[in-house]
Formats: sequence, C-alpha cells, structure tokens
Amino acid sequence: MMTSPRAQARTQEGDLPKLEGRVHDFVHKAFWDEVQRTLSELEPSVQLPRLRLLYQDLLAALKPLLPRTHPILVTLSAPLSPTSAPLRSAIMHLREILVALRERCAPARDAYIDQLILKVDEPNQLASTAELAKLVAETIRAILELAEAMKEDLSQFVLGEMDEKDLKAVITQQAMLREKSLVLELWPPSRLEPAWKDWLDELQPSLFPGFESTQPTRRWIYRLVQAFNAGGAVDCPLPIIRISGTPHEELDGVEQSANALPPPFFVTCPSLLVAQNYLQALVIAASLRSLVRLPPRFTTSKDADDGLSFLERVWTLLKASIEDEPGAGQTKIVNLEDEVVRVRRACADAEHPCTPDEEKRLRTAVDRTLQPRDPVFLLLQKRLLQALATWLVPPSASPATPHSRPSTPTSIHMHTGRDLPGRRHRPHLGLDSPQSAFVGWERERGPPPAIKGFEDEVLIREVGATFRRIGKAVDWTERIWQDLMETGEIGGSSRPPSRESPHRELSKSPTPARR
Repeated sequence: MMTSPRAQARTQEGDLPKLEGRVHDFVHKAFWDEVQRTLSELEPSVQLPRLRLLYQDLLAALKPLLPRTHPILVTLSAPLSPTSAPLRSAIMHLREILVALRERCAPARDAYIDQLILKVDEPNQLASTAELAKLVAETIRAILELAEAMKEDLSQFVLGEMDEKDLKAVITQQAMLREKSLVLELWPPSRLEPAWKDWLDELQPSLFPGFESTQPTRRWIYRLVQAFNAGGAVDCPLPIIRISGTPHEELDGVEQSANALPPPFFVTCPSLLVAQNYLQALVIAASLRSLVRLPPRFTTSKDADDGLSFLERVWTLLKASIEDEPGAGQTKIVNLEDEVVRVRRACADAEHPCTPDEEKRLRTAVDRTLQPRDPVFLLLQKRLLQALATWLVPPSASPATPHSRPSTPTSIHMHTGRDLPGRRHRPHLGLDSPQSAFVGWERERGPPPAIKGFEDEVLIREVGATFRRIGKAVDWTERIWQDLMETGEIGGSSRPPSRESPHRELSKSPTPARR
C-alpha cells in the first residue's frame, strides 16, 4: 500500500514521543540502580560521597519550595558529618524533608506523603545495608518527583489567583526572555552585534527632517522606517553556517535578501512585513484619490449609492489582497482602474460626460501613478513615512532624574504554606511596582499627525491602525534589546530611562555557547 510522505511524517512524529519515553525510563532506571548499588556498599567512605551528591540534588529541588533559612536547606547545604551509619542519618533527614513538604503541599498530596513517612519509619535496627540503601534511594527519588509536582501545583495556583493584568505581565516576561534566548542561539553576540552595527550604518539621515535632534539610542527607528521605504520586502533570513568541508564558492553563491533586517527583528519580522504591505496600500489608495475629483456624496459612505465610499471600496480590495482573504485572489491594477472608472461614470453629467477617451486616459493614469517610481507615488510615500518616523520618535525631552532599574529580569518569589490557618493570602508578584520590567512596555502615543494627501476619513482611520501596528512591534523590540540599542553590545550597561520612556533594560538570558 502506498502512503504519502505527509502520512509517513505523521507516523514518525507519533513514534518519536514513545521512543523518547522509553529512553527516558531506561536512563533513569540505570541511574537509580547505580545509586542503590553504591549505597549498598558496606564502607561509609563509599556511601558518603554518593549521599553528598544526592543531597545537592535535593537542595536544588527544594530551594523554590522552602524559605531560605529553613533548617532543611541548612542541613542539605552543610558538609556531611562523619558517621559509621550514614544511611540511618540520611533516613532521619529524609523524614524531616517529608514533614516539611507535607506542611506546604496541596491537601490532595497529603495521603501520598503520609505513605512515604510511614515507610521511613518502618526499618528497625536489624535491617540490612541493602534494605536501607533501597529505602534511601526510593525515598530520594520520590521526594524529587514530589518537589516537581509541588512546583507545578504552585504555578497553577499562582496563575489561578492572578488578575488579568498580572497574568499578562508574567506571559510577557516569559515571551520576551524566550525570544531573546532563541535569537542568541541562532546568532551569538559575535555575529549579532556586527550585523546590528552594519545595518545602522546604512541609515540615510537626509530622508528625515529633524533627525539630528534625535537621541542616538532612538536612531535605529529611523533605519527601520527607511527599510519600509526600500523597494524590496523586509526580511530576516536565518544565519548561514558554513559546514566543514563546504567550499567558500558555494556560500558566495547563496542569494542574500536585498532588504534584510538584523537578528533582533527575527521574531517581529512577519508582522513588520504585513505593516509594510499596509503602508504601500495606503500610498496606493491616496494616489488613486488624487486622480479623481469627487463630489461630496462620493467621499463619504453615508450618501454613496452602494453604501461604500470610493476609498472604502478601494481599501476593501487592497486589504483583501494583503490578508489573503478566501476568494480575494490577487488584486490587479485593472481592478483599481475599474473602480476609478466606475466612480468617474457615476460623477458624469451632461456638462462633464465620461467618454471612452477619458476612460482610456484614466486607466493609463492609474497604471502610471501606481508605479513605485512615479513622482506622485514617491511624494505620498515620503510624506507617509516621514509622518511615521515623527510619530514613532517624539521630540527629545529633557533628561529626567535617573532612577534605578533591575539588573536582572523581574523574578517571581512565592512563599506559600499553612502557617496562617483560615487565611488565604493572595500572592504578591511585585508586578504593580513602577520598577517592574514587564508592565507598561508599550509607549503612550497620541493620534498620528495630519498628512497631506491622506485627509480622507478612510485613510485617517487606516493610517492610525497601521501606525499602531508598527508601534507595538517597535516597542516590543526595543524592550527586549535595549542593551544592544543603547550600547551596541549584548548585556551592555545602558543608561536609566527618562520618565518619558517607561522601558527598562531586559537582562539577557544566558549566552549560549558560541558556534
């Protein structure tokens, strides 16, 4: 029987988790068998080093669940005392751990912990070394698994107790940290930092009036707007890694993107590409609007014959093409020509008839105006992008009094327990503090400025929507990569933000091994 490659891929994907599970179980069983075998040795000098390692594992697992000064953590972090019966001492410590966890676990786990406590209470003075070793190994393994389950319980409790604002901040924190970590895995700092600098060096200040008065740390935004003005689509291709033995000539033949963005835009690039398409659609709509002189009843939807204004109909065609709506197909120039001719016919009267010659002239004018090198198209595009840059980069304010910022990502500390019977405290995450790194990452901006040639109500509405789309991507990227944007380096020391800038530095995640 023939099967498609896709069906085969699905079969392989289904088999992979089963294989991973079998490997996981095999490795864990081998590890714990070795632990039990080592602890079964009669010599304390052999048992103690293994117990020391197991205590370190317990310490790492229990730190998030117990207060910093808890006696259990002190015991686990201290050197093991020399003793002739290390396994019996370990059993006493394990019982103390289980009692401490029972005080802090969810009620549903009480019965399971009681069973574990009962087991460590069972061995008598006549128990063999092998029996004690088995008990210690199984109990430590159970405690490690229990600690992970309690952490999961704690996470679910915290998320369940959060209001929408706190939950959004936690999700934002994780998303930002994971995005930066992902990009640094693909582009280590040794490649990312030069790519950022080279991209910035291509900025053409003459395109933006008032550029010189802008803070250097915000000039990257002008460079991004300049990329929107380029002829090609914005792109952020994956890095090219030379495999050992590959000739240099092959790499030289790889096609490079003509309008490539640097690695910090790797995740936001798809949304920036959509925004670039919307900017082009706005210029097209404004260009078509400049070709026809419409009476008032065709400039608004209220009095139009079909309930839609001329620009509303044009924008519907352009938007359907951008968003690839079902049945939209590819919007062609002929579709836009038809709209211009249609509205011209509707405006015709005895004094100003719409003749075939005039229709032909209009179609030619539409085709000419929508060319990227047409003077009208270029003028409207320039006005739109200059307005975008002005809106994204407000005039520099006087420096405000600097205030401290966290040097590490805002961490979430939870201390739960049953020390307050009958009183259920709501977890405080510190996210309402002005110092929180993940609250209010979006800048507050007013409506876009009036743009000559874009005065129609449809264009005003869509300019605002497109600008806000770009603004979110800009603020998100700036929040994550503020160290790079202010110092040119990953993890560089950046200046405190002014009160006009609520952003704070997002500390980099651990730098991956350089490739």
